[in-house]
Amino acid sequence: MKLVDTEILYLVFSTYLNVMSAPIKTLELEFTTLEFYSNYVISRVHEEIVFSKQHIQELVEICSEAFKDTKFAYISKRDHVYNVDPNVYRELEIVRKNLMAVAIVSDRVSTLNIAHFEKTFAKVNFEIFISLEDAIDWATGILK
Repeated sequence: MKLVDTEILYLVFSTYLNVMSAPIKTLELEFTTLEFYSNYVISRVHEEIVFSKQHIQELVEICSEAFKDTKFAYISKRDHVYNVDPNVYRELEIVRKNLMAVAIVSDRVSTLNIAHFEKTFAKVNFEIFISLEDAIDWATGILK
């Protein structure tokens, strides 16, 4: 009987982990792909985009609708090379009441250096990571 209980527990736990790792919704925009989870969003901006005020305004609108009054984190998974106008961080004041954290993830030294510069413009919790898993752990910790 003990073995059966353990097997059931394993199946339930495995199912729970699989459900938690899948995005609730994926949204493909002209400039980025967004993966929505219960309290964070992962953005993968497309290659050679100049990430501007118009882009952030669109993201603010989408995230405001998706998260409503729920506290959330924005995780930028920078797989591609693109430019960010650091003034876009001023636009985040619109969602400041429930945007609790911004994480930048990249394995490129040049991208990480640029992210350190961007960090000086942010008024929310802002951290830089090499690993997406570390960024998610940090963000969910901030949201507790």
